[in-house]
Parts: sequence; C-alpha cells; structure tokens
Amino acid sequence: MQALLITAGTDGDVIPYVALGTVLNARGHHVTLIANESYGPTADKLGLHFRTLVDTNELDQLLSNRDVWHPLKSALIGARWGTQIVERSYKLIADYLTDHGDNCVIVASPAILAARLIQEKRRIPTASVALQPWMIPSVSAPPVMPAGLSLPAWAPRPFGHLYWRTVDAVGDVLITRHLNDFRRTIDLPPIKRIFQWWISPDLTIGMFPETYATPQDDWPDSLRLAGFPLSDGQADQSLPAEVDEFLHNGDPPIALTFGTGMMHARPIFETAIAACQRLGKRAILLTKHSDQLPDPLPSFVRHFRFAPFRALFPHCAAVVHHGGVGTTGKCLAAGTPQLIIPFAFDQKDNATRVKQMRVGDWLKKNRCTTDSLTNMLGALTSREFQHRCQQSAGRFSDTSALDTAATWIEQLRAEYSPQT
Repeated sequence: MQALLITAGTDGDVIPYVALGTVLNARGHHVTLIANESYGPTADKLGLHFRTLVDTNELDQLLSNRDVWHPLKSALIGARWGTQIVERSYKLIADYLTDHGDNCVIVASPAILAARLIQEKRRIPTASVALQPWMIPSVSAPPVMPAGLSLPAWAPRPFGHLYWRTVDAVGDVLITRHLNDFRRTIDLPPIKRIFQWWISPDLTIGMFPETYATPQDDWPDSLRLAGFPLSDGQADQSLPAEVDEFLHNGDPPIALTFGTGMMHARPIFETAIAACQRLGKRAILLTKHSDQLPDPLPSFVRHFRFAPFRALFPHCAAVVHHGGVGTTGKCLAAGTPQLIIPFAFDQKDNATRVKQMRVGDWLKKNRCTTDSLTNMLGALTSREFQHRCQQSAGRFSDTSALDTAATWIEQLRAEYSPQT
C-alpha cells in the first residue's frame, strides 16, 4: 500500500502523523509524509519518504504573529493561511499520485483542503484525522469555542442547527469562496458549508477515546474513535540525560509548556515561575523559543528545548500548559494534574473537558496572576488531587490507538468503493 500522510503546523499538528507513518511503515507499507520542512530529517531517520509543504521561514513568519493566538483573529489568519496553500498542496498530492498512484490511500488533516479536492477529482480513498473533538460540529454536545462564542448546551435543537449554519456561513465567506475559485480551475462544482465538507465521507479517524468525548448521534457517519496517539514521534522515547538528572535531584517539579509554536508567553512563564517559588516547587520549562524566558533563570528552574512528554509527565507534580490536545492526552495518561491556560482554537474546549473530569483546572490568560496560579497549583498538587488523577489514568493510557488507526486505513484501501 502507498500511504500519503499530509499535514502542517506545530509539533502537535504533525507528530501524530509521524507516529502513524512509523506504524504503517513497520507494517511494510510505502509511506510518504508531506509536512513542514523541519520534519524532513525526522522522517528520514524513521524510514519515511518526505516532501516539503511549508518551509521553515514561512512557518516561523506565521507563528511570530501574536494574533495567531488571539481567540478571534486566529480564525481569520488560519483561514487566510489555509487557502494560500491549497494550490501548492494540490500539486504536491497530484505529483505524488503520478509516481505512486496505484494502491494509494491519503491520510490528511481536514485543514488540508486539497486532500478532499483530490478525493473528489481522482476518486482516491481518503481518511481525515480529527485530532480533537473540537473539530466536530455537534448540536447534541457542542464544542467550547474561544471568545465566548460557544453554543449553549441548553440551547434547543433548532437553535443549534441555526448556530452551525451561521458558523458555516462565516466559513464560506472566509474560505469557501476562495476554494471555489480553485475548484473551477480543476472542473469541480462549487460547494457550501465548508465545515461539513472538509471531513472525508470515506473514513474519519478521531484520535481521542470515548472516555474523553462521548460519541454523539449527530457526529459524521464516517467517524470512528481510535484513542490518544501517545507517541512523541521520536525513535528514542527515553528522557535526555540532563532532564533525568534534574528529575532525580529533588522533589517532582512542575512542568511549564505552552506549545512548540508559542513565541509570546514570557509574562505567563514569569508569573508561573513566581508561583512555583511561592510553593517551594522546582520547575521545568519546555520551549524551543528561549527568548520568552527570564535570563538568568532561578536556581530551582531548568529549561530544556524538548523532552518526551510521555516519559516526563509521570515524574511531574503538575503540568501547566496551553491546552493542546496532545499535551492534554499525555497528562491524562500519566495521571498528572494539569492547569490549562488556553489561548485559541481547541484549547478552551480541552480545558473544559479536563475540568469536568476533575483531573485538572483552567484559568483565563488575563486572570493569570502569581496569586491565582499559586492557589490553583497548590490545590492541584495536593496529595488528594494527585491520587484522583492517578486513579483516572487507566481510562486514557491505552497505547493501541496508532495500531487501530493503521488497521482502519488498511481496510479502507482494501475495501474502497468511491462515495457518491
């Protein structure tokens, strides 16, 4: 089988595809990853073929814009960026099919709109990957939106349908009109309701478990839940020696991370460090962008560019993070309390789920003070709260999600009959 995996974005967007590609490769399939330029060396090390969708400078330029993390402006920027890469991603996929068209299957993020275009145009079996339940429109269990734009859970069903039609109408203005311009150039008819269309009718793989988001009667028929992809996308999942040494030279630290794409979290890092000092807790700061951090750091704090979360989190007293679904899932599987400070996208939805499960809490960014963080982290690191999280960990620690997803992809290719 020829498997083409395509995505773009931060590590949280790309690592699950790298991990899935590794599983498919181990099963004897020819796997090609189309993603950020920076993932080329990783793909090569893991035995995957690679083609660049977004170069490093282009992605850095996007992520350096503070508005990428604004609750409302992020949607405008994301829509503009997504439509800009449609033509190039379509060409990359078409070129791949020229070389590897026989027995091919496409596995893509819904945000890679070109994958659905190719599916329509070339009748290629295509699986969408929903990394978070936030991506799935639902009236029965509406996801929590940024900036107070959520559909109230108590809203009557007709109001819910109107709400999602309004969301689609906004998407049609921001995205669909540009997409339809390109569709005309490849002789495809125009579409409407982009957020209904962008999910593949062949197969949609939810990379989260039912214990995190209960399936609803109005979810897409093609959606199946595999579970959290708990891999960190590295051949070596062990802790770096310097991280391991710090962990074993004192009490369990609090880990602070706000995502590999975040370049603007200096005030929150500083506030969280002050809260750790008040609590007498050590801290590990994880970021690729060290200019966000105080210099010099206090003696009880260490900074590392990377540490595999799955190996690190079981050794931490708590994790303070942005609410990315990958970080959230690894905290749940480790049984480690988490305090989420959401910025945009799916982060508030993940934060709300964690609080409802009583295994963490969340705090608005504009209410992030030393006092508030000290009080909340004090509660989360109590023996009683940590015990509750550890008891809950078994509900989320199943490591078979990637194998399950790989099996479904194989079945899709073997049994494929084009949808009409």
